[in-house]
Amino acid sequence: EEVVESQKKTVEKIVTDGHKQVIEATNGPVAIKEVCKNLNMENIERENRKKNVIISNVPEPPVHLSGEARKTSDIDYLCQELDMDRGDIVTCFRTGKMQKDNNGAVKPRPVIVIFKKEETANFWHNDKRGFKSNSHWVNPDLCKADREAQYFLRQERRKRQQQLEEKKKKEKVANN
Repeated sequence: EEVVESQKKTVEKIVTDGHKQVIEATNGPVAIKEVCKNLNMENIERENRKKNVIISNVPEPPVHLSGEARKTSDIDYLCQELDMDRGDIVTCFRTGKMQKDNNGAVKPRPVIVIFKKEETANFWHNDKRGFKSNSHWVNPDLCKADREAQYFLRQERRKRQQQLEEKKKKEKVANN
């Protein structure tokens, strides 16, 4: 819990420092309004994404299918292979551009699934991460600010782990 609290404080400090820099760089009242507007937009976007999950490594439907048929094919796959309930799904769509790997095969794009209830999305991204022997990855649909905060926390964790390993190596050398 101490680590989580420390990470939260670090993220809050970054956000606060970032907003201070914006305010100092421009004239105060205008910048404050802009920061508040951006925070409000982030909160709205965060609220809209609560019912969404992103599922990776879902095979692309056949190219000859049209848009609606491709969506139906994706939903069928999710229901059959991942045991999702069709009644819980509002819609789904692919994100990103179609790309081919080195062998010329189409790389599967992530599928964003929108559920009717937030509880269903929470179940899938909390209880089913790395579902089905790590062949499918289920993650929450985060807004840009949250993705950047998560990235920063991962970088900090890696840096601290590396420092801890170096410290252990030095202690081991000192003890020998």
